[in-house]
Amino acid sequence: MSNPVTSWIKSCMETYKDREDWMVERVAVNSVNAQKLKDERHGPQKVHNYWRVENRTRPNFYPVAAISAQAGQAIGDSGSFGAMRAYSDGFKKRRDEILTDIARGEC
Repeated sequence: MSNPVTSWIKSCMETYKDREDWMVERVAVNSVNAQKLKDERHGPQKVHNYWRVENRTRPNFYPVAAISAQAGQAIGDSGSFGAMRAYSDGFKKRRDEILTDIARGEC
């Protein structure tokens, strides 16, 4: 009579044939993926009549948040005039606070 624990471990172990079949499948999948990548890299880069696309119909500015916490705020659109104006207004406010403190003699 055999040990039940040993027979349970033996039943869960994979065989040499299972490992070989898995490796063959893995090599086949990687070969297909490599061929797809080669075809994508060496295919036509631009579509037919690409120069006839009218780009002026699309907006030129896409607002992008510099930091996700600033999204939806005036300072959130990085590189925009609105963000520059918002930062300038904040700097002016801070400058006025500093000048007021200096005038009071608190500094």
